[in-house]
Amino acid sequence: MALEYIKQINENIHLAVWKIEEDLEFYLKNVQLSLIDEKILLETTHPEKKLEFMAGRMLCKTVLQELKISNQPIFRNEYGKPQIPDSEHDISLSHTENYIALTIGYQLDVGIDIEKPKPKMAKVAPRLYTEKEMEYCQDNLIYFSKIWSAKEVLYKLFMKRELDFKEHLSVKPENKDWTLMTGKIQKGNFEQSYQLAFYELEEYFICLNVT
Repeated sequence: MALEYIKQINENIHLAVWKIEEDLEFYLKNVQLSLIDEKILLETTHPEKKLEFMAGRMLCKTVLQELKISNQPIFRNEYGKPQIPDSEHDISLSHTENYIALTIGYQLDVGIDIEKPKPKMAKVAPRLYTEKEMEYCQDNLIYFSKIWSAKEVLYKLFMKRELDFKEHLSVKPENKDWTLMTGKIQKGNFEQSYQLAFYELEEYFICLNVT
């Protein structure tokens, strides 16, 4: 099994990472899916997406049991966010080529994103970032990527699919090494700020809210 680590971020938040090393058959044999997730798996045709999906469910099963939070299969709600049945814990997952990242919040909404800096993030930035955010980036690919990742976390926190990355989401780096940011969601009468933190993992980084 390829659980990399479980880390307690603060009294309400845990972070866990799974490295995908097994094949699909391993996960199919070892993970019980909810009825909703069984349907999602059947409708997923791409082999890599199937593998990522099942590895994510394996990560959730392993961590939720280890932390004694739940033995029940998680499920994806109407907005696509994973949930634990009958629990005060919130969860969020993010997939990349080799890793699955999971954050768990107790009585706290959570969002997570794992990324490897890619040139496309700088190319799409003018369409998705405010002028101030473009200034923050200073033509630095890592900065472009971290703002992208921070906005992904904010999107998952709101999770209503009706957010414009440029109009409704804003972020600001809070230190020189860009390991902390303030993120804000502002849409209509809804306004909420969060502290976001970054953690390195080989050539990747993980972003999640810590408040």
